[in-house]
Amino acid sequence: MATKILFLTSSGATQPSVRFRVLPYVKLGLEKGLEISWKRIPKSIFQRYVFFSRLPKADIYIIQAKLFSAKEINSLKRRCGMLVYDFDDAVWTMPPFDLMVARKRRKAARAAKRFANQCSKADLCIAGNRFLAEKAFTYQENVSIIPTGLDTDIYLPDKSGNKNGVPLVGWMGTCGYLDYVQEPISILKEYVGKIQFSVISNALYTGDGKENVMWSAWSSDKEISQLQAMDIGLMPLEDSEYSHGKCGFKILQYMACGAVPVASDVGFNAEIIEHGIDGFLVREPSDWKRHIMRLTEDKKLYTAMAKAARRKVVSEFGLKTVACALWKALGV
Repeated sequence: MATKILFLTSSGATQPSVRFRVLPYVKLGLEKGLEISWKRIPKSIFQRYVFFSRLPKADIYIIQAKLFSAKEINSLKRRCGMLVYDFDDAVWTMPPFDLMVARKRRKAARAAKRFANQCSKADLCIAGNRFLAEKAFTYQENVSIIPTGLDTDIYLPDKSGNKNGVPLVGWMGTCGYLDYVQEPISILKEYVGKIQFSVISNALYTGDGKENVMWSAWSSDKEISQLQAMDIGLMPLEDSEYSHGKCGFKILQYMACGAVPVASDVGFNAEIIEHGIDGFLVREPSDWKRHIMRLTEDKKLYTAMAKAARRKVVSEFGLKTVACALWKALGV
């Protein structure tokens, strides 16, 4: 009889955590012969009560990111053989600017309490990087590190090889992180003409140097072509507990699509990138200019690094490689 696995998510199919840490494994699991599916958890308390009462039993429940109350966790444990908690963010805390607000500090404190209980009650925790795993180890000894996999048969460099114009220095992300990209743009704006900036987000970039930035709205339909247009991909982050929980997935997308990443030397960024081989790590503000201009001026170096970046993603973060690690951790 096929193993029955059910993913429980707090968001829909368009959200990155579901798009990349749930749906691909549902598809691959079905191909493997597993009875695997996913369900979205309702937001309201009443709807959730009904949801729990009708939830089908399964051999394995995998909670993706969502933090439940102690009562809800106990209810889930009674309905499955194995309870797994999968997370790829520092879900127990918030960005530093949020923690400056008393109301949000209280919310983070509640999240931290739920995180501790959920990790301790789970049979297995799956963390997206080492920092997250170390946090889970505080409450649970059975922890696996499984990064977010990427389908490198879809995320490909531009096959036409049409990257012969002014080098495009790009950033892709949600509006909550637009402030981070202001530093490299501000530092490099005097070089516009030798380079061009691209920002792809769900909100306009309005920071310093905005007049030098080509803005595009993000969409799932255009995402790959937007990534393929980039020569250099930016990943600026602040050095905080919340940032250390980030799993560098945007870096992997840049690398898979032929862009060389230049990223803050923070958290998992430094575990993905081998400095000077398949990307550059920024340790101080002046490094943005030094590394990016070096890539634009040394075409041979750029080409070698772009190829090395692509090789790394395929070999270490390819979807099928990561799926094998997931099945092993689940024992299926």
